[in-house]
Amino acid sequence: MPDYADQHDLVDECVRGRHRDKSLTALREYFDDCTGRWFERYAGGGDEPSVANTVTEADVLALNFLSITSLANVAIDATMTHALRIRELLEQIPPDLPMHEAPWSTYEPGAPAHRLWELFRQCGGNHRPVTASKLLARKRPHLTPVYDSQVRTVLKAPASPWHCLWTWFHTDPTRARAVEELRKEAGGIDDISLLRCLDVVLWMRGRTRP
Repeated sequence: MPDYADQHDLVDECVRGRHRDKSLTALREYFDDCTGRWFERYAGGGDEPSVANTVTEADVLALNFLSITSLANVAIDATMTHALRIRELLEQIPPDLPMHEAPWSTYEPGAPAHRLWELFRQCGGNHRPVTASKLLARKRPHLTPVYDSQVRTVLKAPASPWHCLWTWFHTDPTRARAVEELRKEAGGIDDISLLRCLDVVLWMRGRTRP
């Protein structure tokens, strides 16, 4: 398995080290002012029980809050063309299972989460990994992270973003608690998943770096 020591050190610095105060400010700023603050919350959330196993028009529209445009074909593919297969896969992925409690087998090639990411990547085009990441994060916000160019740069393009963050949580169980404490101190975002809070911290760090 790859060595993610540098990435883990960076995330530690952001969550409970010398950059913690900046992360706290970033969380407050993001959820006060950024359109993305609605991504997980819009229309009750993508993991709300009545819609947890299907992609809705609200899920597709929520992508726009994270700067995903040209959504017409994504909507057609995700809500109609591949709707049955998407439902079958979502039904196999627990909506309330957080990354810090999930076994690695949840993410391995062939697992429902990985197969769904591959399917989402085809929605709206032949290769849309960022769209796939955000749509999967909308449906399973506790389990899969948002991953875009900003986070990729901050994490120095890990071989597997999922494995990078999964090992960060699982090599030290106190890390999940540290993110939870950061979320609590930020205030007003208890409804936001720990994984989404971590994503925002990393994304805001990428946006403000010179």
